[in-house]
Amino acid sequence: MLLQELLTIPIYNRAHIMAGHSGLSRTVQSVNIMDAPDIITFLKPGDLLLTNGYFMKDSPDKLIELIRSMDKIGCTGLGVKTKRFALEITEEAFQEAERLQFPIIELSSVDHSLGEIFQQSTSFLLENTNHELHYALTIHKQFSSMIMHGKGIPDIIETLTGLLGSPVLLASLKLQISGQSRHFQSSGMKRTLGCIIDALGTLPAIDSPVSLCLTHPEVSDYRFIQLYPIYTYRHEGYLIALRSSPSDSKMAALALEQAANVIGLEFTKKQAVKERSRRYKNEFFSDLIEGFLTSEQEVVHRGKKYGLKAKGTSLMIVAKKDEWTDSGSTNTVSLQEEKLISERDVHYEWIKRLISQMDIPFVMFTKNDVFGLLLFIRQPDSEESGLIGQLEQVVEQLYRESQLSMSFGVGHRVTGVLDIGLSFKEAHKALQIGYQMKKTRFVRSHQANDFSHLFRMVPLDELKQYYDETFKSLLANDEGEQNELLKTLHAYYENHCQLVETAKQLFVHRNTVIYRLEKCEKLTGRKLKDPTESLRFRIAFAIEQLLNIK
Repeated sequence: MLLQELLTIPIYNRAHIMAGHSGLSRTVQSVNIMDAPDIITFLKPGDLLLTNGYFMKDSPDKLIELIRSMDKIGCTGLGVKTKRFALEITEEAFQEAERLQFPIIELSSVDHSLGEIFQQSTSFLLENTNHELHYALTIHKQFSSMIMHGKGIPDIIETLTGLLGSPVLLASLKLQISGQSRHFQSSGMKRTLGCIIDALGTLPAIDSPVSLCLTHPEVSDYRFIQLYPIYTYRHEGYLIALRSSPSDSKMAALALEQAANVIGLEFTKKQAVKERSRRYKNEFFSDLIEGFLTSEQEVVHRGKKYGLKAKGTSLMIVAKKDEWTDSGSTNTVSLQEEKLISERDVHYEWIKRLISQMDIPFVMFTKNDVFGLLLFIRQPDSEESGLIGQLEQVVEQLYRESQLSMSFGVGHRVTGVLDIGLSFKEAHKALQIGYQMKKTRFVRSHQANDFSHLFRMVPLDELKQYYDETFKSLLANDEGEQNELLKTLHAYYENHCQLVETAKQLFVHRNTVIYRLEKCEKLTGRKLKDPTESLRFRIAFAIEQLLNIK
């Protein structure tokens, strides 16, 4: 409790505050009684020290040293009977106590011994602690009972609002509002809400209860914030109470703490239900992809809850986090697995949220280390390029907003539910080809007969030999000129031998492109527009991606 609250008990009626009045808001955790020169080594934060000052009576300056030391470790104050041994408190000691806002309490007029003062103070502290404990248990029971009787988190928020008499918010770790009291229906409170989100967005993740003050000029009524983190097996978000003035109420803090605990338990329960449902879904799609389900009727029956129909067009998308790593020692394997599971859950929700914005019905699942997305295509004749463009936007948005590097493989469209497994394998193969080409944050469609498919049938050393022989004369130049000529030649063929378009892509003048191409012809001895030579160069550039040559 606060020191000023402790001093209200009858035994302190004749006590006198000699110095440090501004420090009466310090918190008392315990009371200590001692009179020895090395007393400071036995004190701890929150201690109120009772003494008769015997060890200082011949050296009044020791009091200044004691005040400084007690303030440094966070003690609450000093209660002293100065008349017992005629202890003189110097003006310098008074000034130091005032400077540090460290309370000094004169107890000489108290008719009780230090032992009796200690006993009654301790009893009052214990009684207050028991009262707080009983209150916490009662509040916890009340909130838990609400959950047991089918009431949800919104009811807890409204009940907490009534207990505190102030607005309450529930926010995710990303500061998305998932619950709020009725106060926020007014336009003024909506502006306040925006200011709170903006302010918290500038802070790192908060992992312990804090009190904050908003300095935004638009906020006037509820400037003070009490924030409690909510945890399950991971940090879920925050329970936030708004105050019109700073609050030191222990009961309010206990109510917030218990509400945060019960909300955390409710989140845990919901996650367990979601995990079980997700596990059934993952098992169903795994069986479908692996070919364990061979009856179309069975697949449609089991998959109808996921939107599967006997007729309709769908395609599979496979997503994977780029550069999966598994660092650490064998002593922390279980912690790594738990962290990986937690991260994948977060990534699952991020991907799901962004894919939802594409306005295409879909169902999402996980299989081994990849995420599967089955899209139900409403317009079978729609261009695939539009879908690829949307997925590329998702890739960039994931990286921009969450620094999550993901890549997507896209399978072919299928019209039968038993062909979904084939589309998944095509999407997974497209993903693997992209990784073999050392790419990241890409979207790749399955192309059964593209050049890369044929190239992979040729040994890498022979592909390397073909590449080196094609560009041998260009590679003999210094690295700067070599890169310049190869880059120009590649752009020239990418733009279908159009000089103007090549110059635009390279941000150089048209004559510069002509000069470089003439130099390529001179060095290689080949006519660049000759169909046979053009094909040779194009094949070499395609091989370059496969060999990951920079």
